[in-house]
Amino acid sequence: MAIKPQLTQLLQVTRATRPLPGPEGGLAFASNQEGHQKTLYLDRPGGGARTIADSGDRTLPEVWTDLGLLVRHDDGGSEIWQLSMVKPSGGLRALTSDSKAMHQSITLHPDRRRVGLGWNAGGGPDVSLGELDLATGNLEVWATPGDFWDWEDWSPEGTRAAVIKIFGAWTEAYILERGGALTRLLPEARRVNEISWTESGMLMITDAGDRDFMGLAEVDPERPDVVRRWLIDEDHDVEGYALDPARRRAAVVVNQGIYDEVRIVDLATGTTMDPLGWEEGVVLSDITGDARYHLGWSHDGASVFASWEHPTHPAEIYEWPSNRRWTQVSDDAWFRDLVKPTETTYRTFDGLEIHGLLYRVDGSPRPAVVQFHGGPEGQSRGEFAPIVHLMNGIGVNVLRPNVRGSTGYGFRFQSLDDRTLRWDAVRDGCEAARDLRRTGAATKTAAMGGSYGGFMTLAVLVEDPDLWDAGVDIVGIADWHTFFKNMPPWRGVIRKREYGDPEGAESEFLREISPIHRAHTITAPLLIIHGRNDPRVPLHESEQIAEKAPNAEMIVFDDEGHGVVKLANQVISNGRILAFLQEHLLRAAELDTEAKPR
Repeated sequence: MAIKPQLTQLLQVTRATRPLPGPEGGLAFASNQEGHQKTLYLDRPGGGARTIADSGDRTLPEVWTDLGLLVRHDDGGSEIWQLSMVKPSGGLRALTSDSKAMHQSITLHPDRRRVGLGWNAGGGPDVSLGELDLATGNLEVWATPGDFWDWEDWSPEGTRAAVIKIFGAWTEAYILERGGALTRLLPEARRVNEISWTESGMLMITDAGDRDFMGLAEVDPERPDVVRRWLIDEDHDVEGYALDPARRRAAVVVNQGIYDEVRIVDLATGTTMDPLGWEEGVVLSDITGDARYHLGWSHDGASVFASWEHPTHPAEIYEWPSNRRWTQVSDDAWFRDLVKPTETTYRTFDGLEIHGLLYRVDGSPRPAVVQFHGGPEGQSRGEFAPIVHLMNGIGVNVLRPNVRGSTGYGFRFQSLDDRTLRWDAVRDGCEAARDLRRTGAATKTAAMGGSYGGFMTLAVLVEDPDLWDAGVDIVGIADWHTFFKNMPPWRGVIRKREYGDPEGAESEFLREISPIHRAHTITAPLLIIHGRNDPRVPLHESEQIAEKAPNAEMIVFDDEGHGVVKLANQVISNGRILAFLQEHLLRAAELDTEAKPR
């Protein structure tokens, strides 16, 4: 495979994530710079980072407590999170013992010696809500209401909790009493997320009042059914926020389209200062946590830290207001001259306008890849996508469309692919390739995507086989019935509202839209990649499509889960994707053509 020497570093990409300022002025964070994610510590910006927690696999810092640093860790990408304290002398002291339970939504108690959390005992379908004593490891159940729940916050006195029940994009919010009693918050809202107690009430992100976008609202706990006031209410989604230690200010992440804007909001007055000076980037949101997970305040409330990512540079940790960069886990020289995306739109089959990001090598017609995001409640934005730049590097244009059902464009747009409307999004995906050919941006087209984007890849390949010259399916869904049957039981609870019930009214429709039943019609060569320990999309989905598709190749990583995260595996995966696309998209005469950087 011919690849420019300066691009070889992009075969494996390191990030600095989960900034957790320490009580003595340093910074804990996570990075995969040594192969897998470990918890590291910096005494000062730009200093030498040292490893302080490593379970032997993914190990992430959760919260500083009065007993030290609490971390969570899993094995082989399983997402069966276990909790441990970092010993003062090094090493880990295990707190959880149920090896099948996923311990999640960890929230520090006001006494700083306990945490609230949710966990599914024995790996079962129902999440229990309760507290964990960090000194003894004793786990006390408050309630097991059934289905999937997150613990959001403690009341100031530490006797109640804010919790949410999750149905995919839809949620229900409650105040939970220690005895198990639940009081509904904003019962008319479709979505309520990220609930916190503050000095003046309860803060939350919601679309209450049939709003199309998620705003930042305050609710009086004594009148939990109505919004008392809106702090941010506009035609942009609030993606997340972090409270300062005094709970008087919030650093708020607002989705402005391709990029994020971070604002400081005074919760007493409702005033918002000018946006922080971070430009043309996003607060990282990944499989380990959403934007609030990668955002935090210093212990004295003087600084905000974020894992900030640009479309041409992977995430590093920055501090405001000093604008200091704390980490340098990657060499900046590796990312010079990369293509910066441009926002673009096209009209789909029914006239709906679809937004996307176009990474175009130059003005000449070239092969192009249509890359679909996961989710489906997702959005292609200004995050760093190394495979996109690698594809540009071999002379391939890339379009990342936000087909109907994507987030960021309002709830009505997001709902346009729900249940029996699913195939309309697939038709949007095909129209993306047609638009590239029609406008001269593509001579050949390939489809690529991961997770739900993998389903989209398979779906467009069977919807219009002649349109596509190649496909790359990464941890994708091939058969909706086997997907639900084989996934961990807690996952099915989350996904039925979005996708439909395979044993209910949508059963036949889910069968009709499962690519497996038309896999024999796929004419494009297909590369399939999956992790053996994937808890979200079972490996069987890839195994069966590899068996049924006429010209399929499959790679399975034994030590990966939902995606490829270990650096050594990224080299293998990305390298094979490039070779595959060179073989099937580029003519023999083009193999040694240098793609001129924009």
